Amino acid sequence: MLSNLPQVLSGEQVRCALHISKRKCAWMLNNGYIKCKNSGKKLRKYTVLKSDLIEFIEDSQRCPEKYVFPCGEFSAVKHIKPRQRKTGFPSSLPIDFRTWLEKECENIPDVLTVPQVIATTGYTDNVVNRWLRQGHLKSVQTQTTKIIPKLWLIDFYCSHAYTITNMSDKHLKLLQKFFKK
Repeated sequence: MLSNLPQVLSGEQVRCALHISKRKCAWMLNNGYIKCKNSGKKLRKYTVLKSDLIEFIEDSQRCPEKYVFPCGEFSAVKHIKPRQRKTGFPSSLPIDFRTWLEKECENIPDVLTVPQVIATTGYTDNVVNRWLRQGHLKSVQTQTTKIIPKLWLIDFYCSHAYTITNMSDKHLKLLQKFFKK
């Protein structure tokens, strides 16, 4: 593969040879991961010797720990750090949580619509619809809307919902109420 490359490469040729994004290639060249000559121009500013590229590839295979890149630095969307999970809850739910939750949900209707689930859980419509789409929260499609039986919402709270990193305030208050009982 590298035998077809010329002795002096452009940044774009380096990017194609390494199968990486333009942003990652520019970052690697700017930060000295690959030896290059930077002309300072806006376009075609990097020139890399083929031997330097081969040296980088061999060294990255021998010592991959030297080439750890910043997480999320090269994606098109800059990731926002997620809110840290509230501590104080055990890693798994106690066995009696389900019976406690069933008593706690006595005032909730037996069948809920998506807007009612949103109001009950405190999560946004996008989040609830994602759970439905991914099958974490089960529902039944009627002619006009989706409905969620209360018992399926309780099943959800006793399984997938406990592992959510960014819990809604209503969800957190519910768990705090259970663990303080």
